[in-house]
Amino acid sequence: MSLQSLLDLSSSRDTMKQGISEERLTENIEMLREQIAFFRAYPDLFVDFIKGPDCKFHFYFYQRIFLRIVMRHRKVYAVFPRAYSKSFLSVMALMVRCILYPGAHLFVTSGGKEQGASILHDKV
Repeated sequence: MSLQSLLDLSSSRDTMKQGISEERLTENIEMLREQIAFFRAYPDLFVDFIKGPDCKFHFYFYQRIFLRIVMRHRKVYAVFPRAYSKSFLSVMALMVRCILYPGAHLFVTSGGKEQGASILHDKV
C-alpha cells in the first residue's frame, strides 16, 4: 500500500472531530468526579483503562495490590526482595498520581542524585 493510497483513504472518510470544551466538561462534571474518585482507589484499573486493547502489558496480582496500597495511604513502608519490580511500581504510582492528582508535588529519593535520575530514566 502506497503512501498516496493511505492519504486518499484518510481524506475520504467522514471523520468528526470531538474536542473538549468547557461547556462539555461542566455538563459531565459529576460523572468525571465519580470516575476520578474510583480510579484514585483503583489505579491498576486506570492503567488497564488507558493502555488500549492491543497492549500486551498486564499487572500481576501483587503489583495491583501494591499500587492500590501506595495510592490509598500517605506513608507506606515495604521491604521486598530483588526483582520484585519495586522501582517500576514506584514510578508507575508517581505517574498515575500526577494524572489523577493535578498539581501534586512528587519526588524520588535514593542514595544519590545520579542514582535517582538513572532509576527514573530507566523506568520511564
